[in-house]
Amino acid sequence: MNEFGGGNAVFATAYFPSVEYMMLVQKNPAFTIDPGDRWKRQTLRNRTHILSPNGIQMLSVPVEAKSHPETLTKDIKISYGQPWIRVHKGALEAAYNTTAFFEYFKDDIWAIFDQKPTYLIELNEMVLQLMLKKFRIKKLELGVSENAETISFTEISNGSDNTPRKLDDAEFRKYPQVFSYKHEFGLNLAAIDLLANCGNF
Repeated sequence: MNEFGGGNAVFATAYFPSVEYMMLVQKNPAFTIDPGDRWKRQTLRNRTHILSPNGIQMLSVPVEAKSHPETLTKDIKISYGQPWIRVHKGALEAAYNTTAFFEYFKDDIWAIFDQKPTYLIELNEMVLQLMLKKFRIKKLELGVSENAETISFTEISNGSDNTPRKLDDAEFRKYPQVFSYKHEFGLNLAAIDLLANCGNF
């Protein structure tokens, strides 16, 4: 079996998944979001990175997190005690309003935010489905076959600098970024950065 394809790929949930995350989804004909994923703080399960006018900016969804090590990500509830939706909308507009493609899916993102889902995994699933649609990834089979070997990509949602990536830097094609005139290329940001600037891979 090829490392990227031919089996079932298992991912952790992610908030506005990274370019690498979406590239790996595209490479695998069947994938699932790990139903038994353990909650981990300070990971891309509830964080994402965009290129703002001031450089790379992290956006984080506040959660009502439990400290028990056996807590599952699917049980994590979103906290609406802070105006994080307003903050995220403002940050995304500042980052991408002048790009070529943001206007074509901004309202879809706002509609997801406005639903105010209870659970983090619900929010992330709606965002992922939107990304799949906009990136035209049609070979989508949510679920795991009993007869195929499984490939785990859950650690790419850890978001720490020392997390091993599945793809090398050479596999990330540089693309025009709206603030490239004053910032270095932002590698492996949220896939929304690629989508807003280029419209697809």
